Amino acid sequence: MPLPPDTSQHVDEYARKDLEGDLQWHVEHFDFISDTDLRARLGEEFFAARYLYKLWEGLRLHDAWAARAQVQLQVQQYASIYEACVHHLLFTEAAGSPVVEALTAYETLVERPLPQRLMDKIRALPNDDAHLVVGAVRRRRSLDISKVRFDQKVAAAVQLGIIDQPLADDLVEFYSARNLIHIHAEMKRASERSWEIELSQRAYRRLQPFKAQVVIWLERRSASR
Repeated sequence: MPLPPDTSQHVDEYARKDLEGDLQWHVEHFDFISDTDLRARLGEEFFAARYLYKLWEGLRLHDAWAARAQVQLQVQQYASIYEACVHHLLFTEAAGSPVVEALTAYETLVERPLPQRLMDKIRALPNDDAHLVVGAVRRRRSLDISKVRFDQKVAAAVQLGIIDQPLADDLVEFYSARNLIHIHAEMKRASERSWEIELSQRAYRRLQPFKAQVVIWLERRSASR
């Protein structure tokens, strides 16, 4: 059942009072994103992350499950924000760049029949596997952008000068931590990582330097055109 209206209002006011601004302020934080729909969604995710953090902070729960849940949710939200931003910057702002095109280009072998006389000679060789030999040529193929790994996107962002390496290392760490949210994966690697609130706080604090570096890159890019 829902909380009494007065209680709900009090909790909502508590969560909002220490935020830097309202929802629109959080949307405008992503003014470097040219896609207005994406910008709005990012702002909502940012606002939600901060709002929920304040709720958890107010509850003052010290149980291990609560601390873990708080960090998991925060890391998941911020990792998703960074991933969406990096994806947009690469495949919208830097689309057509050789660095970006290389992310989805790969070489593969495509079967092509060899002349029958050549195949006859190959299969006549004293080799048990000769009958498995087929002709093939190398072809360039395109990988769907949804299949590009996040660490590869971040490396491309560094190569293009969008962000620096120390920040890139942090983003990859956040995204890697997000993947540990799957329960079995987390339990398997529990000895390698402890869910500490510092991780989620750092994910939040990196948003400002991330924006600052991206804005500088966009300004330089615009000036060079």
